[in-house]
Amino acid sequence: MSIHLLGFAGTGLVIVAYLPQVKHLIRERCSVGVSSGAYLIWGIAALLLLSYAVAQRDPVFIALQSYQLGATALIFLLSRRYRASVCELHGGPSRSVA
Repeated sequence: MSIHLLGFAGTGLVIVAYLPQVKHLIRERCSVGVSSGAYLIWGIAALLLLSYAVAQRDPVFIALQSYQLGATALIFLLSRRYRASVCELHGGPSRSVA
């Protein structure tokens, strides 16, 4: 077994870990508990680490940081877009379908 497989397995877990946050932001348009400042810093960190990974030609970290950069950018943008929205789960008004 290649050591790269372990790295790609870890990358897969990172992908899975971001999905609930992205799903909640998209479906509920709710950004309660999301720190856009923290995600901005994580995005900058991902960009710096991606630059390093590319310079080192490390396929595992290139894949990981590419995804992380995209996911953190998406969460940052959605959290800014929906910053005034609160879903029912977090104490906001219920949305009725008319």
